[in-house]
Amino acid sequence: MNELEDLIEQGENSAIEFTSAQVRPESLAREMVAFSNHLGGIILLGVEDDGKVTGVDNPKAKEEWVSNICRHNITPSINPALSTVESAGGTVLLIRVPKGLDKPYQTIDGKFWIRVGSTNRQAT
Repeated sequence: MNELEDLIEQGENSAIEFTSAQVRPESLAREMVAFSNHLGGIILLGVEDDGKVTGVDNPKAKEEWVSNICRHNITPSINPALSTVESAGGTVLLIRVPKGLDKPYQTIDGKFWIRVGSTNRQAT
């Protein structure tokens, strides 16, 4: 079993999030902020909530798009490790978000998010 299959088999939890390639920038920023404010985690871009791999089109462009979100939609900016994994359903972008060193992190709209189980909650 490869790493991607292993991650999908675990399902969404406090350290793994499945995200459609069609995700909106503000939603992806919220996921990354929540992971940065918690213990870090992995976002599988191109995997639907049910674990079905749908992949991303043009992985290089998607990596650049994610990097721009990290710089412009998150304060302070974060620097996740990005890698691609080929699977039968398509190319999946693995976004490894480290535990943040400059907490707290917030989205561009000034909201702070934390990871609680497999969900994100706005911190008060």
